[in-house]
Amino acid sequence: MKIREIVMAEVVNMVASQRICDFIDVNEVSYVLDIDYEREQFPGLVYRIKEPKICILLFRSGKAVATGARNKADIKTAFTMMRDDLRKNEFNLYPEEKIRTEYHNIVVTTDLSDQLSGARLNLTSLVFSLPFQYTEYEPEQFPGLIYKNPELNVVYLIFSSGRCVITGSKTHEDALKAEEQLKEDLKPFLG
Repeated sequence: MKIREIVMAEVVNMVASQRICDFIDVNEVSYVLDIDYEREQFPGLVYRIKEPKICILLFRSGKAVATGARNKADIKTAFTMMRDDLRKNEFNLYPEEKIRTEYHNIVVTTDLSDQLSGARLNLTSLVFSLPFQYTEYEPEQFPGLIYKNPELNVVYLIFSSGRCVITGSKTHEDALKAEEQLKEDLKPFLG
């Protein structure tokens, strides 16, 4: 069976960061914005956005890390909402033009089950067919095969159902390349 040509990767999580200032008193932010902050448990203040549903970790260093977004527009919206809230409460931040967003990880899922004709991937066979030094498969510990691709700097979680998670990409284009490479690597095992 021919590998489908249409890329079907779906973004399920993005991690991005911004440096919004040189230092911010997260205890004061917690007090002013009425946000729970337990420094003993975790050094970052958890700033939650309801819509889009994104969590931003704010650290004393002025670094803010957002997670939970499914697209860049949501990342931008969440960071803007947090900065606006901080500025409204007179916290000193860098001017907007000095703040840059850096993307660290884009997690996508893809489903190759339609190419298995109702069968399942034999992960035990797959672990011996892929480069052995880059695979881990311990079904007693985790039901998926872990396959690291050092050339693309991504990690695949491959499940017998044909569903796959790809993590480690920094751009959507890199995630799509990783999906295409996975399809190529799994071609002998697909329908």
